[in-house]
Amino acid sequence: MKKAGDIRRFFLADEKYLFVGNGPNQLNARFSWDDLLANLCRTTGLVIQRNQKAFPLFFEEISYSLNRNQPVEENIKTLKSYIGQEALKLQPHHLLRELTERNYYKHYLTTNYDYCIEKALAPDFDPLNDRKEKWPKYSLYRFNQIRGRQVWHIHGECQNGFNGKVRDYPESSIMIGFEHYSDYLEKIHHFIKSNDGKGLHDLIQKEIERGQLNWIHLFFIRDIDIIGFGLDYTEAHLWFILNFRARLKRAGVDVPNTIRWIIPTFSRVKETDRIDLLMALEVEVLYVTTQAKDYEEFYRNFINTLR
Repeated sequence: MKKAGDIRRFFLADEKYLFVGNGPNQLNARFSWDDLLANLCRTTGLVIQRNQKAFPLFFEEISYSLNRNQPVEENIKTLKSYIGQEALKLQPHHLLRELTERNYYKHYLTTNYDYCIEKALAPDFDPLNDRKEKWPKYSLYRFNQIRGRQVWHIHGECQNGFNGKVRDYPESSIMIGFEHYSDYLEKIHHFIKSNDGKGLHDLIQKEIERGQLNWIHLFFIRDIDIIGFGLDYTEAHLWFILNFRARLKRAGVDVPNTIRWIIPTFSRVKETDRIDLLMALEVEVLYVTTQAKDYEEFYRNFINTLR
């Protein structure tokens, strides 16, 4: 059995990934999921506030309260359908287009449900025609192929290609609630810590032999830059992956890739705790010099570093 230390042979230095959060969407319309769910509560007459509640649990509270006379699964479908339709309206900011036009990154990862990255790559993108695989709920293998680029929607997408009623409906892959997050973490666990004793090398090799790759393994065999993403502590699945990667490195395993979290200089003080954690986990932090609290300047200055 191969050891985890042999994973370097799967590494491709010229295939860099950019992990994009909701930051670029904020440039256009200050679009936030908090505002979206708050608006939904108002329109449905729900008197619920998030306050300090973790976002996935806040979603569960809404789903149980929306209509108490029907199964919670029906309420979740209503909520996800609303979120999906709103996300479909989003268009890419011109700086996102400029970023993709640099062709510095081969592929993209995103937690967003919308298709702004795809539209930045190809304005005529159709989510029902350009997908690589169809998966109804979980997004371990979910990516769309656009002009030789892959866009991985690791938290689901607006249109998954299914048309079921209660289950497997177009927005069912949208991951936002606590139960969905918990189920996802369990599945991710088996991709890096197998119950049958296989090491990470064998798990990656098995996927390659099947002619497919999942996004989890990319965090060990591809260079990844993370931008526009706050790495909230509720993202337990991502922290789990970063933590396991750090454990391998501490054990002497040759983990060949570099992961960087890219933030503006004005966020440095506010993000001290997160920076400390990431540095302990051997994730690099890149500070982009920005004179004021100006996110457009931040993205513009970052784009200018790409050569």
